[in-house]
Amino acid sequence: MEFRPIFLSIKHNKAIALLVIIQVAITLTVLSGSLLMTTSTLKEWNLPSGIPQNDIISAVPQFYDPDIDVRQTLVDDLQRIKATPGVINATPITQRPFDAQGTQKVYLQATEEAQEYDTNIFTGDANFHDVLGLTLIEGRFFREDDIIVGNREQLSANPSIVMVSEDMAKVLFPEGDALGQTIWLTKGGSPAEIIGIYSNFMNGERLNAIGKSYHTVLQPLVTWQTRDDPNYLVRVEPGLATGLLETIRNQLYKTKGRYVNQVERLTRTQKRMYDGRGSQAILLLVISFVLLLITAFGMAGLVSFLVTQRQKQIGTRRALGATKWDVVRYFMLENGILSGLGIMIGLALSLLFTFVLTEESGVNILDMSYIFATAFFILLINQLAVFIPAKRAASVAPAIVTRAA
Repeated sequence: MEFRPIFLSIKHNKAIALLVIIQVAITLTVLSGSLLMTTSTLKEWNLPSGIPQNDIISAVPQFYDPDIDVRQTLVDDLQRIKATPGVINATPITQRPFDAQGTQKVYLQATEEAQEYDTNIFTGDANFHDVLGLTLIEGRFFREDDIIVGNREQLSANPSIVMVSEDMAKVLFPEGDALGQTIWLTKGGSPAEIIGIYSNFMNGERLNAIGKSYHTVLQPLVTWQTRDDPNYLVRVEPGLATGLLETIRNQLYKTKGRYVNQVERLTRTQKRMYDGRGSQAILLLVISFVLLLITAFGMAGLVSFLVTQRQKQIGTRRALGATKWDVVRYFMLENGILSGLGIMIGLALSLLFTFVLTEESGVNILDMSYIFATAFFILLINQLAVFIPAKRAASVAPAIVTRAA
C-alpha cells in the first residue's frame, strides 16, 4: 500500500490527526505512570513485616489528670500487664511499627554539611526486642542498666548508645562495619555508638512508600511528656490477641485519671497503613481505564467521522479496483501511524514523569517492560476501535460516486 495518500490525508485533516496523537500520548503517560506506581505500592505491600503482628497488642492511653505520678504508673502498668495470663512480655514505646510518624534523620558527622539518612527512631526498654521477636545479627541487645527513664522535657542528655536495623546498617556503612561506629541523631548533638544490629522490622507509611521500609534506629529510652502516658506493645501467646484486648484495656483503667484511646492488634495498624495507598492505587487504575476507554471510543468516533467525510474518495477507490480489505487496511494503517507518533511522545513523557517522581520520592519505579506493554496495549485497543468503522467504510458501494456525480 502507498503511504503517500495516507500522509496527504493526515495533512488535510491536521486537527483530527493532532487530537488522536495527543489522546494516545496522554493515555500512555497516565496509564503507564499509574501502573508503575501501583506495582511499586504492591511490591512494598507484600514485604514481610519482620514481626509477629498477629500476636502483638498496641495500647495507647492518655492522662487527663496532670498530678499523676507517671513513673510509678509506668511501673504499675507493666507489672499488671505482664502478670496477665497469656502475656509473654511488654514494653513502653513512643512509636509503633507500621505507624511511625514522619521521617527522622541520622548523620555520620556532626557538621552542618553532613549527609542525611532517612530513618524512624524507636524507643523502648530492654524488652523491646523480645516483644517484637527481633533477631540479633551482631553485637548485643540493650540491658536494663542502659535504659534512660524520665520526662522528655526534663532529660539533660540522650542515650550514648543505639541499635540499628540490618538494612539501616547497610545504608550507613556499605562496607559492613557498622558495629562500633558512631552516628548522630541530630546535627551538632551528642554522638551515639552502635552496639548492636537487629533483624529488620517495618517502620511506617512515609518510608514504606519510598522503599525504605526497614530503616530503623532503636534507642534505650523510656520517656513521657506532660499528660502523655507512654504507649505499650504487648506480646501474647499465639492466637490469644483478640481475646486479650479488653483485658489489657481494663488493666490500664485500673489507674484513675486517664482514658485509653486505643487497644488493637498490630495487624489492624498494619492494615491502616496500607488503606490509603491501596485506595490511591485503585483510583489511579480506574482513572487510567476510563481514559483508555475514552481514547478507544474517541478513536472509533473520529474514524466514523472520517468515513462519512470520505465516502466519495472510498467509492472512487472501490471503483478503481480496491478491495474491501484494501480500504480496511488503509484506515488501520493510518491509525497505526498516528498512534505510533502518539506513543513516541507518550514514551518521552512517561520517562520524564518517572524521572521526576523518582527524584521526589527517592525510589526508582522505572520498569520499561510495563511502559512498553502499556504502549502495545494502547496500540491494540486503538486498532480494534478502528476496525469496525473501517469495515463499515469498506462496504461503501462504488455506485455512490456515480450518484454524487
